[in-house]
Amino acid sequence: MKRYYKEIPLILFFLLSACTSGNEEAQLELNKARLFYEQQEYTSAKQQLDSLKIKFPKAFAQQKEGLALLDSVRRGENQQIISSCDSLILLLQPQVEQKRKQFSFQQNKQYQETGSYIPTESVTSSMTGTTLRSGVEENGNLYIESVFIGSQRHNRLKISTRDGSFAESIPVNDDGLNYRFTNLGKTHEIIRFAGANENGMAMFIFTNIDKPLTVSIEGQGKYSYSLPQQAKSAIAKSFELSVVTSRVDSLKTAKEKAEYHIYYLDHK
Repeated sequence: MKRYYKEIPLILFFLLSACTSGNEEAQLELNKARLFYEQQEYTSAKQQLDSLKIKFPKAFAQQKEGLALLDSVRRGENQQIISSCDSLILLLQPQVEQKRKQFSFQQNKQYQETGSYIPTESVTSSMTGTTLRSGVEENGNLYIESVFIGSQRHNRLKISTRDGSFAESIPVNDDGLNYRFTNLGKTHEIIRFAGANENGMAMFIFTNIDKPLTVSIEGQGKYSYSLPQQAKSAIAKSFELSVVTSRVDSLKTAKEKAEYHIYYLDHK
């Protein structure tokens, strides 16, 4: 019995030593995370705090400090995002405004909440023949419209070069913003390809603007024609405007999310 009581202090000593050692190592992990935070290396700071949580789950004091530090890391991370977005928006917005000078803004306020930027040459030219035209919505989304004068119904486009390279739309199978009507005895079709359905045709035209391009339309029948230079130029301009506008719109969205995250951290 005496031997048992003599061993208790020894056991407690080893337990306390182990706890002290564990807490010291946990504190080192926490200190590393804090250093990363001070250096604005927020990803590394979060990884270090994850390591602290996994390795030392019972280091309660350090875990508590780690949670407080994590809020600071997240706040700093989102402030960094906001600063970066502001810098890029300041750089890109003048490019958007400059490119928009080559477009006409059109909106039917009775039916549309937002409008579209239409290339000037497409607005001023008469659409009396089969062709392609384009536009860019305010948020940067691009669309291509296939204007066909004839009797067939079509829902698919293919743009190709003489060497066999091509870009092809996804078939449009819903009504959407598509029109079929008769004017002066002629049947007109206007089929819009946007988003996934556009499938990179504008970029293909932009890349191959100096090459002869053939447009093939398919549906109930097939019909091909050479794409005029004016249409190629208008679509290429639309593509450029779409790219830079979409970039600015994405930056604004990212900034708004970061601002919301900071608001949440400040009010949780």
